[in-house]
Amino acid sequence: MKQVIARAGKVVVADVPNPVCGDDGLLIRTSYSVISTGTESWTIDSTDPLATSDLIKDSGLASKALKLSREVLRQEGVSGLLDYADYVRHPEVTLGYSSSGIVVEVGRNVKDVLVGERMACAGEGKACHAELVSVPRNLAAKVPEGLSMKEAAFATIGTIAIHAVRIGQLQVGETVGVIGVGLVGNLVAQIAKASGCKVVCIDLKDARLSLAVELGIDLALKADDPTLVAHISNFTRGIGLDHVLVCAATASSDPLNMAARIARNRGRIVVVGRVGMEIERKDFYQKELSLLMSRSLGPGRYDPLYEEKGIDYPIEYVRWTLNRNMESFMDLLAARRVRVADLVGAEYPLDSAPEAYDSLVKQTKTAVLLSYDIEKAVGGRTEERMTTTQPVTAATPIVGKINAAVVGPGNFAKEILIPLMRASPDYNLRWVVSSNPTHATRVAERYRFEKSTCEYDDALKDPQTNLVVITAPNNLHYPMLAAAMKASKTALVEKPLCITRGEFEEIKKLHAELKQPVIVGFNRRYAPLVLKIKEKMKKIDGPFVIDYRVNAGFVLASRWSQDPAVGGGRIIHECCHFFDLFNFLLGRDDPEIVVRSAGINGSSSVARDNLSITLDYPDGSMATLLYVAMGSKDMDRERMEVFAQGNSFVLDDFKELRVYGAQPETVTLGRPDKGHSTEFAELAKFLHGSSSSIITSEEVFSATELTFRVDEAARRPSPP
Repeated sequence: MKQVIARAGKVVVADVPNPVCGDDGLLIRTSYSVISTGTESWTIDSTDPLATSDLIKDSGLASKALKLSREVLRQEGVSGLLDYADYVRHPEVTLGYSSSGIVVEVGRNVKDVLVGERMACAGEGKACHAELVSVPRNLAAKVPEGLSMKEAAFATIGTIAIHAVRIGQLQVGETVGVIGVGLVGNLVAQIAKASGCKVVCIDLKDARLSLAVELGIDLALKADDPTLVAHISNFTRGIGLDHVLVCAATASSDPLNMAARIARNRGRIVVVGRVGMEIERKDFYQKELSLLMSRSLGPGRYDPLYEEKGIDYPIEYVRWTLNRNMESFMDLLAARRVRVADLVGAEYPLDSAPEAYDSLVKQTKTAVLLSYDIEKAVGGRTEERMTTTQPVTAATPIVGKINAAVVGPGNFAKEILIPLMRASPDYNLRWVVSSNPTHATRVAERYRFEKSTCEYDDALKDPQTNLVVITAPNNLHYPMLAAAMKASKTALVEKPLCITRGEFEEIKKLHAELKQPVIVGFNRRYAPLVLKIKEKMKKIDGPFVIDYRVNAGFVLASRWSQDPAVGGGRIIHECCHFFDLFNFLLGRDDPEIVVRSAGINGSSSVARDNLSITLDYPDGSMATLLYVAMGSKDMDRERMEVFAQGNSFVLDDFKELRVYGAQPETVTLGRPDKGHSTEFAELAKFLHGSSSSIITSEEVFSATELTFRVDEAARRPSPP
């Protein structure tokens, strides 16, 4: 499909994969989308390579960029460095956040929307300028009868305006000033007028003021008018404005301080636009003004449970949510109490998006529309359907390069895993799969994948796919692994294997039924210094005592990794690494578990991110994990100490090993090595049919079982 993106300060129409419909969302074929001159112009400027280089220079990021460049050169060679330089110099972002369209697919958890219904869509990265958009249910509202799709495309921008009016608590008969009457400011003024208020519009541009007057505004004034304060005093009978809503877009603080001069004693000022916030104290203090911020679209905005999961706020407690604000604005449009058709200066087809953006500098109106060919069958698959043949598995050695599909690549995959595979002679980057079409295309270009898609099924049905590397969010590990196993594809799942016991049991059943290997990225067992410790431990009779400290860093309880339904919490999300390492060093005998936890620094015991976990193994060995979230960032992250029969081994952050005892030595690496490269080398041996030390399914199951046992123990009260 086609989508509008900003690339290196320029607007382009790119071919990207079709998005997929999430379980909690809708797949919508776009009819119209609105170009927002303020927000989107700022976004485009942020991708300009000159602006980016200035930012790096001014923010002290140059040394970090140089360090990353050296690392890329080491991992990927000269060609990789050139691709990295192009990637950095030409950043890409999606454009658009307000659109309308027709539903072509409904997520399985959405019960109140049908295919074919008309919807208004909201959200950056969601309701973008694209032929197809995947939008969570709460970011889409049904278009009422009698309202055109062109008008409905303004719903998001109108919702910003209506939420600002609600924040101001305007009442019938009050006087309201609007500073900056671009698109949002004009709608704020119209909504305030429709609410029974008298409205003054202030701007530097005559065309905007004239348009406001045409739409019924009571008074329009130039911002640089020396008699502005006197005009407003006369208009308000000497009182001043009850409310001033600042909708300007400027780095200057002048609009905010102007608002203070024209507001009445104890009046309200609401900041809606992106303006400077250096307040001149005198007017704010002497008038005892209230300064309020309007945050986007209303309650629910930036709440992942509301936006992504579709969990609504009860109307009896939160009357006007983001979604209900969208409905309210469209009701005003349908009732003709607010007009948007008069705001449109031009309409362009999607293919002419660059020309549409170029036209913004000479527009006298405040909006430009993009239109889409809704008869075009973009809802179907645009790439060829591939037939399914008998794929190769680990039981059938792969000859030649291993064709890999990387699913859900985040920063870890892009910085560690993909460069490793790209640099290895054993792997070929066949597919990249991402739910974001632009991201899929961008990653494919950066790392030279052969194909990109938003449909996981495309990679599974490709007979050439040998390996699936699953790096998606934790809650997707089980369904993606299950699909790969059923398609007879070998999969490497980044930790954890899954996040619930129910999923764990299903994976074990599939393994027993399909005989497919289950491989998890427990990379620490492959670290060269860990392997050296393991070799030395083989020469010593146990029992052993292991003390492992993780300076994990504080993570807000609201982050996805702490969410039991998404990340599983920190024990499942990360501690599984260390339990596998303990099993690797000590054997997989069933240990007794003692867990103590503490809620520190605004977290809680529910988050379980400050933990002392002791595992007592049957042979008398003991492993203690101290996992701490309240330490200093300046301290090394991980340290392991192993003790047995007069010997001690100290491993500092996988870069230095000190051996104490009969044969003391110190081994220092040039950089930390947590075993990722060895892991992929062993995986390649396994897939090629050679002898390999890749983790076995039984070892994966043992570590996962231990992880769930620890997580369950952490939920019980700590022993006295």
